[in-house]
Amino acid sequence: MPELKRNRTAHPPAVAPVAFRVSRVARALRKVWSDRIEGLGVSPPQAAVLRALLHQEKIGVRALARTLATDPMNVKHLVDRLEAEGLSASDMDPGDRRTRCLHLTDRGRTLALELERLGDQHERWLGERLGPDALRALTEALTALEGAAGIADGGESNHGPSAWDQRHRERPFSSDPDPLVMAVAADLPPGRALDLGCGAGRNSIGLAEAGWEVTGVDFSAVALEQLGRAARERSVVVTTVRSDLLTYQPEPNNFDLCVVANIHLPEPDLAEVLRRAASGLREGGRLLLLGHHVEGRSSHGPRSAGLLFSEERAARLLPEGLVVERLERHQREHGGDLAGVEDLSLLLLARRVPRG
Repeated sequence: MPELKRNRTAHPPAVAPVAFRVSRVARALRKVWSDRIEGLGVSPPQAAVLRALLHQEKIGVRALARTLATDPMNVKHLVDRLEAEGLSASDMDPGDRRTRCLHLTDRGRTLALELERLGDQHERWLGERLGPDALRALTEALTALEGAAGIADGGESNHGPSAWDQRHRERPFSSDPDPLVMAVAADLPPGRALDLGCGAGRNSIGLAEAGWEVTGVDFSAVALEQLGRAARERSVVVTTVRSDLLTYQPEPNNFDLCVVANIHLPEPDLAEVLRRAASGLREGGRLLLLGHHVEGRSSHGPRSAGLLFSEERAARLLPEGLVVERLERHQREHGGDLAGVEDLSLLLLARRVPRG
């Protein structure tokens, strides 16, 4: 007799639902973060509160809850515990005696800075495994997910073009060029300069007045309009390009100097900006990176240690094909609206060398 064959229907392998997979990954990432901070004696929720307080001079419980996208009562319990351990303190808001204004103690600030350092390591760990494109896509997906879940507005962050348009409208920035940028340029023969994140163009216009042929790039239309007006008033020409620095690609081998001044981005994004900037340099062209130093931590500049510069971070971000000519700290005092504000800055100047 012929062998009977069973009629089997092929089924595709079971695939877990997306929501379950997101939850599973979130649990695994929390475990990695929990392991990193285990020796510091705080839980991940307490760590989140400490890091949030590090970035705010003073903040109330409800505002902190909105920042952390959690319930105010949960935040209150966490804050009470941190106060009992001498890591945070509070006083009453003079405008509303019912509102507690939270802030870190010296011990809490020291611990929060260590948590910030570990957080930076955690971000790099994730970025190294995903790469810049996947990390950017994940960030966009998380923003959309947070909006769908009702824990964030799901819209543009306060660092997007519209937010910067508003800032430039409400409070125009200084029109004086950065003295460090101009001092570096003065030591070089004028040529073609690229000013990334040029804003209203104080450095672009300063370079143009010094004889450079300047292209300024920024994603704020308002800032570029202000730059255009100022350039006409000063009788100089600056070519402007409206673009996000993360996607802007300069023409290869085209510039003698690329300025990246006070652009404070997460490490994967800044590495991508610098890589693209370096590709636009001619052989012998210079990349000037200038920003606030992590050891300064003044009221001027970002409050997040992960966005500030150190010698090690700047060297790590330097694209291939560039050699460092200068790596220096500069203590500066500002004028204008920031008169009296001292600022510790890091300056890195690197030169593109011939390939091979």
